[in-house]
Amino acid sequence: MIPPGEMRKSLAIAVVVALAAVAALLAVAAARAATVTASATVTAGATLSVAGNGTPSFNLTLNGDDQTTSYTLPIQVVDARGLAVGGGWNVTVTSTQFNNGAGRTLPVAASTITGVSAACNTGSTCTLPTNSVSNTNLALPAGATAPTAVKFYNAATTTGLGRINANATVSVTVPANTIAATYTSTITVAIAAGP
Repeated sequence: MIPPGEMRKSLAIAVVVALAAVAALLAVAAARAATVTASATVTAGATLSVAGNGTPSFNLTLNGDDQTTSYTLPIQVVDARGLAVGGGWNVTVTSTQFNNGAGRTLPVAASTITGVSAACNTGSTCTLPTNSVSNTNLALPAGATAPTAVKFYNAATTTGLGRINANATVSVTVPANTIAATYTSTITVAIAAGP
């Protein structure tokens, strides 16, 4: 029979030996590990563009009073430049006066932009624009020929990256004495680098 003190010593020695064996195995495993550094080069694209993204329209029935209605002006902005410094962009808009093609028009000041919302296009993890342009109650320029465009939306540097769908809400005032007809207006949007 082994005295209790000897048994404890034997057990302690066995634990130390077992721990040493585990440490040796780990050292061997660590000695077999390797690290590999992967690198990725992402090249900036050249695309900075804006395009119409639908066909806006509205319907209104005359009722004897001046009326205000609205439509959505959908655009798509693509910024594939990937700029961390000196990026950003701004979008401008102008239009021709609503005209029925037979000399009847809506007033030059009929249209007003009342706001813009934006979302990433499907398939694009975009960075939504940080806009600093006041686009609430912004008069949409109009004339027989389109007048000077005004800035209505922008993106600060490092924002507005990717493919973005933006919708401007345009409010239109139709006077009570408007002749019933189909009216059209040509809206021109343009994009430029820098907020």
